[in-house]
Amino acid sequence: MARKARQKDDASRSTKSLAELLGLPPPPPNPTECPDCGSSALLPICYGSPGLEMQGEARRGEIILGGSILQSANWYCSDCFNRWPENPPAKGSPGTPKRYIAETAAEFASLTADAALAPEPGEPVVEDYWQRADGRKIFLLRCPWGRVRIEKRVHLVPLGGTPLYELTDGEWPPIDAGFTKTHRRAALAAVRFERRQHS
Repeated sequence: MARKARQKDDASRSTKSLAELLGLPPPPPNPTECPDCGSSALLPICYGSPGLEMQGEARRGEIILGGSILQSANWYCSDCFNRWPENPPAKGSPGTPKRYIAETAAEFASLTADAALAPEPGEPVVEDYWQRADGRKIFLLRCPWGRVRIEKRVHLVPLGGTPLYELTDGEWPPIDAGFTKTHRRAALAAVRFERRQHS
């Protein structure tokens, strides 16, 4: 436990040094719990090209590799797959292509129609969800292969569009399961869950 605390402090110091070099504000103090689910199963996110030591820490589940592009998220919750602090959520703007809005509206209509049908065997099940102040909803789902996180985004609604359901993180399915099918089944489970909440 002391080793993990030391690693979190080291990651915080390295992130702070990098932030100072790039002229960014320093990161907030180390969190003690996830802002979504309240879990204390937190890991620092480390960016850059990982050396052997960092690769070993990632394999042992002591850190999360964030890739070579520095992003705003410094922390990861291994219980609900939350990464924070996050970049501001996407916003619809008058420049959003009408074709994109129409395509997402058609997908949403298809989802809501299929959500009225009986679930397929082995459909993902919503374990938990959170409502964000900006209108987004976050769903944590259990699937036959593991758990995933899906986000309901509403940034196109002010432009006459519809919500979007995005698979954002989690335990990815086997390659032969197909990402598109997996994404749709997770989104259907979220839509059905919302319907039960409102009925």
